[in-house]
Amino acid sequence: MTKGRVVVVKEYGKPFEIEEYEVPDPEPGGMILKITQAGICGSDLHTWRGEAYAPIPPGGRVMGHEGTGVVAKLGAGVSTDSLGRPIKEGDRLMYAAIAPCNRCYQCINGNENWCSGAQAPRQANTFPHFTGTYADYYYIPAGRPVFAVPRELPDEVLGFINCATGTVTEGLLRAGCKEGDYVVIQGAGGLGLNATAMAKDMGAHKVIVLDRLANRLQLAREFGADHTIDITEYSTQDARRERIWDLTEGRGANIVLELVGRAELLVEGIEYLANGGTFVEIGNIVRGMTVEFDPSTLMMGAKRVMGSRMYRPALLPEMMERMVKNLETVPYHKIVSNRYPLADVNDAFRDAEWNERQTAVSRGMLVP
Repeated sequence: MTKGRVVVVKEYGKPFEIEEYEVPDPEPGGMILKITQAGICGSDLHTWRGEAYAPIPPGGRVMGHEGTGVVAKLGAGVSTDSLGRPIKEGDRLMYAAIAPCNRCYQCINGNENWCSGAQAPRQANTFPHFTGTYADYYYIPAGRPVFAVPRELPDEVLGFINCATGTVTEGLLRAGCKEGDYVVIQGAGGLGLNATAMAKDMGAHKVIVLDRLANRLQLAREFGADHTIDITEYSTQDARRERIWDLTEGRGANIVLELVGRAELLVEGIEYLANGGTFVEIGNIVRGMTVEFDPSTLMMGAKRVMGSRMYRPALLPEMMERMVKNLETVPYHKIVSNRYPLADVNDAFRDAEWNERQTAVSRGMLVP
């Protein structure tokens, strides 16, 4: 029987442990992936800190959701991906990093990312063990959407597609991003770089990106940003608002995406909006953070605020096709700034940590 490693958190804020389990055979309709890349998302950092999720289950909680791999085992009855394209052992595969129940009102209406079915924390010492991507293998149950990876996409651009790319694509689509729009992006990490490229691909006339790190702002320009704003140079909210209104010819932004995870950026971002504009909240997933806010600013400007959570799985093949189209002009390979072997997961989290400090890591990637 093959064994594989699994990264487990036993106590929030403490070093991870790595445990070994036997790799199970997949159920009929399911499959086992051999993980090749697993990204360190901001939500993983929130989980590690104990900020965003339920108490740790007995036996510890497995970690990781973003990533990709190759087919290790196919369950009975599986010979194609979710689009009916043939797949076999050894093929590269992109899976949906959400686990919808496929029975609730939201799921049956095509909004699987809004699933209201309760999802218990994934427990390490319980079958099938390999339910997180910080591991050698990943268990995909029957019914989970999976898609073959286009042969044109190189391996180094795959690890972040099913979280970072999907999340910002969903947000832009829900906000109605279209040709001619002015889009402001708060934050130039892995999400912000993906959002920059995707907004331009959707036809945005100007994309303006804010961050405090020079290397990230340079990357944003390489990903298509028309303008960048260094918040250490424009150090007050008024200065940033004035700069954005100048860059948008005095009308403001059609769409603002918050991708940092700081509650105060909602109040600031709304001030960037044109009348009729949309503020999209993506980064704030931690409960309990509050801000003072005057709701009349929405009514008088016919503005709206919306949250966006993950993505609809059907977007995955479309996003990969968009990336294929833009490979020659968008340096997707630069999103991942640091790569670590699985055994160095604690070093990877230490380097990626941004709470109360600055980090040059745009996206850390574990490579088992």
